[in-house]
Parts: sequence; structure tokens; C-alpha cells
Amino acid sequence: MSIEKLFNRNFSLMVIGQIISLFGNSILRFSLSLYVLHATGSAAVFGTILALSMIPTVLLSPIGGILADRVNRRNIMVALDFTTAGIIAVFTILFGFSDSLILIGAVMILLAVIQSCYQPSVQSSIPVLATDENLERANGIVVQVNALATLAGPIIAGFLYGFFGITPILIISGICFFLSAVMELFLKIPFTKREKTGSFIASAAGDLKTAFRFLSKDNPSVFKLLFIIAGLNLFLSAMITVGLPYIVNVFLQLDSQFYGFAEGALAVGMILGGLMSGILAKKVRFNRAYIFLIVSILFVFPVGFAVLGSSMPFVSYGIILFSIVACMTCSSIFNVFAMTFAQRMTPTHLLGKVSSFVTVISICALPLGQALYGGLFELFKNHLSVVVFFACVMGLVIAFATRRVLRQLPHSSREPEAAPQTEQAGA
Repeated sequence: MSIEKLFNRNFSLMVIGQIISLFGNSILRFSLSLYVLHATGSAAVFGTILALSMIPTVLLSPIGGILADRVNRRNIMVALDFTTAGIIAVFTILFGFSDSLILIGAVMILLAVIQSCYQPSVQSSIPVLATDENLERANGIVVQVNALATLAGPIIAGFLYGFFGITPILIISGICFFLSAVMELFLKIPFTKREKTGSFIASAAGDLKTAFRFLSKDNPSVFKLLFIIAGLNLFLSAMITVGLPYIVNVFLQLDSQFYGFAEGALAVGMILGGLMSGILAKKVRFNRAYIFLIVSILFVFPVGFAVLGSSMPFVSYGIILFSIVACMTCSSIFNVFAMTFAQRMTPTHLLGKVSSFVTVISICALPLGQALYGGLFELFKNHLSVVVFFACVMGLVIAFATRRVLRQLPHSSREPEAAPQTEQAGA
């Protein structure tokens, strides 16, 4: 299947809409996080606010998965992007009168609530907009789109924040979400309307039970893999999300622009990983994808050596940038392989709910990890390498456990289903 056939009208519209929306989300979350860190100077407060903003994603993603399988996915995306634009507009006005951390925390939680319903619709749309043979490539492109937004967002936001403050970033972010919603109005996603079998609560409970049974009974190896990913988020991802801004801005005492470039380095790694995953898809089986995970963790060790001292901040910063790019390249390859495998193993009518369960289980430990590392970086602020090496060792332990789980995974893909009559969602 050629790349031209992958980029059909609807897949192209979704990709463009995601670029705009994710860019707006990237500059917004970057600026709000940086504002909190500058206002408090405390890794503990910073980590706590990040953790609190993640809780809605963990709790509400199953509801988002149910909606993604029962409601037109395009309509969900449009409504939530318009809602996000409205929330940012109100927040920008209120922020002019009160710049309290409570207000920022409330907005970050609201945005997390919206994302918990938005992301299952996006993820479950990919397999119905791309053919099975193009699924790795489609997922790789979505990862690259996310990475491009993550690359450009922090760099641009870092310069804007350093010279003009947070207000222009809020305005640009709101415009991005509005434009994304307008773009999605022209998107058509195949949608099968399901008959109602009772009240919403009863239907929701039945849907969640079906998805949970599918994962725990029909695919126990996948279920184990999700908990392993949760462990990686607890010990490694949380360290990076809390540690990177703290190390760059507080420990090395570099400007916000440097933190923006560090966030951009994460995105460069994601882009490289997305590109390489398409090349490696036919050469490496998912059962051997643990190798990329182990290598990605090994590349984090140099960060621990880079923070042994702050006498040469630019040397330490250069080591950190290299390590981040290499780490994210390998981990992104593993993530694309894992995402594609889960989609192939899932029947179409369960994609939204299973996607939400994947989100809940895989990131449920992230808020706990962010709160944990906020305290650890505060406790070991004069010995940050201890925290980094601890994360690396725990990550390697989990990665080798992943090796055992992947060897038990089946190779079958999603069973073809009888083609139902579909109802095209369009403007």
C-alpha cells in the first residue's frame, strides 16, 4: 500500500487537525508548567500540580472510550476542541485579574478532563482510517505529528514566555484549538450506530465489563504488558517530566529558552523513532521490541553523570540533550510497535474502550510518580544523580521483565468482521 493511499482525504484532515490542536496543547502545558515552577521554585509543588492534573485522565478515560465507541468520533473531537478554546478564552480573562496557582491548577485539571475524552476518539479512529498493512506507518505518523507539535511548541513558547510572558501564549493556544475544531468539521469517520440496550449507566457498565474481560481473559499477556508500562511511567517517565524542567531551570540555572530546546529534544527523538518504526516494522517482531526499551533506558544513565555538578552547565546541558534524543528515539519505536499490536488484537467495536483501558492502566502510575519525584528532587537537590540513577535501575528491572512478557505474546491480528452498514459523519 503506497503512502499516497495512506494519506486519503480523511486521514490527512485528521493529521492536520492534530498538528494544530497538539501544538496549541503543547505551548499551553509548557507555559503553565514553567509559570508554576518559576512562581514556586519548588520541585515538590511542581510535581504535585502535575500529578493532580493527570488524575482526571486516569479516572475518566474509560468514559471517553465508551463515548468513542457509541458516539460519532468526529463530533466528539469538534465539540471538545471548541470547548477547550472557550475555556482558554475565559482563563485568559481571569488570569489578568488573578494569577493564582489555584486557578492554573483548576485549568490544568479541566484540560485533562477534556483530553481523557478526546484521545480515545483519536486513537480509535486510526485503525478505521488506515488499512491493516499501513497501521504501523499510520501510528508512526501520528507519533511524528505529536512530536512535531512537541518540538515546535516548547521552543516557540520558551521564547515567547521569556520575552512577553504567558498571555500571548494563551491567546495563540486558544486560536489553535478553534482552528482545529473548524478543520475537524470537514472530517468523515466511518461510524456504526449501536442500538441502546438500556440506560446509559447500564450500557456503560456493560461496555467496561466487556473491555475488561477482553483484556484480562482473552489477552492476559497484553494485560501484563500494560502493567509493565505503568511501572515504566512510575519510575522513568515521571522522573523525566518532573526532572527535566527542574534540572535545566533550577539546578543548571539556564533560561526558559533552554528548557524549550530540551523539550524540543524529546520531540526530535519521537520524530526519529516514528520514522524508524515504519522501516523496522517488517524487520523486527514485536516479541523482540524489548531491545529498544532496554537501550532507551541505558541512554538515560549519562544524565545522572551530567548532574554530578553544575560548574559546567552547558556541558551538562549538551549531554542531557544527546541522551534525551537517543532515549526517546528508542522508546518511541517500542511505543509504536506496542500501539499497533494492541490495535491489531482488538475487534473494531471495542477499539475505543480498549484504547481507554490502555490509557488508564499505562498512565495510572504517572501522577504517583510525579508526586514521588517532586519530593525526591527536593530531598536530593544537592545530589540529583542519586534520583536519576535510581530511575535508571528500576527502569532496567522492568525492561527485563518486559522481555519475558513479550515472548508470550501471540502473533495474530484483528479478526475481520462482517461489514456493517455505516453512517458517514460529515459536515
